[in-house]
Amino acid sequence: MKVIKRVAITVLLGWSVLGNAALAPSAVHLRDLDTMLEFIHKHQYVAMSLESIDLVSLTIYYNNNCEAKFVRSKPSLLSLGRPAGPQPGIEFERSTCPLTETNETSQ
Repeated sequence: MKVIKRVAITVLLGWSVLGNAALAPSAVHLRDLDTMLEFIHKHQYVAMSLESIDLVSLTIYYNNNCEAKFVRSKPSLLSLGRPAGPQPGIEFERSTCPLTETNETSQ
């Protein structure tokens, strides 16, 4: 009986640790915002013509309806087996307009 009790406690404690590994939505939004602000700092033209930042669609709007789109990275193979864990960060995917004043294409 004591062995069953110990196993049950161990399992419950293990689940609680995994459950607490997930970041709160506000922490995820702050991390995403930091990534987007870093992108704006690196691209002066985007900073000069910035209109808005949308955390729901992960989009930066700049220069009269131009968009810089971000996507959430795919989880690593190591984190796929965990039921709960922090969401992967976001990364720049594409823009609908040049990121500089010259006619360089987006990355």
